[in-house]
Amino acid sequence: MFPIINHLFSGNFYLITSEGQLIEVFEIEMFIGSDYPNDFPVVKLIGNMIELIEDNHISKEGIICFDHPYVINSIKKAGLRIYDFVNFYLPKYFSWVLVKLHGDPKVLKEWAHGNDGTKQFYQTLLGTTDNKTIVVFLKNFCNSPRIQRNEKCYCGSEKKLKLCHLMFAQYLKATPLEYILADIKLFQ
Repeated sequence: MFPIINHLFSGNFYLITSEGQLIEVFEIEMFIGSDYPNDFPVVKLIGNMIELIEDNHISKEGIICFDHPYVINSIKKAGLRIYDFVNFYLPKYFSWVLVKLHGDPKVLKEWAHGNDGTKQFYQTLLGTTDNKTIVVFLKNFCNSPRIQRNEKCYCGSEKKLKLCHLMFAQYLKATPLEYILADIKLFQ
């Protein structure tokens, strides 16, 4: 599904080394939604340089998955310049996929897909694999009308939020509560 398009850019993305040497050229289309700068660009790969499979974080239609949707929600809320997107996400993705295809994929760190990726997202940001702690955090977060830095952390640690998981709580603020409530079931 494409956003309401405000701008469409198409052309080549040149992946280069820090010394300016060309590594590879990728033909892409980039769609910028009408909510720019509070939108996250959608990039479609043109051609068949990368196999269009989930393991390459690209859809059958050629749409590239750059990050977990909750990370993208947070970025959209803060705003994102096209310049920053192009200079961070495009080299990161295309370098990653080239290493995966032609290098040693064991050195790569990546999010899992679907619900497994969402579970990994919570485990990573909360710094725990304990399902009970994650459920407590998510329920307390959802039941709190607003984030208050000096209140006890949602995880149940008895620490103040600002000394525990404030950054994570602020991250989640950009994600609709119904998504978070549904995610609780992943850990029960």
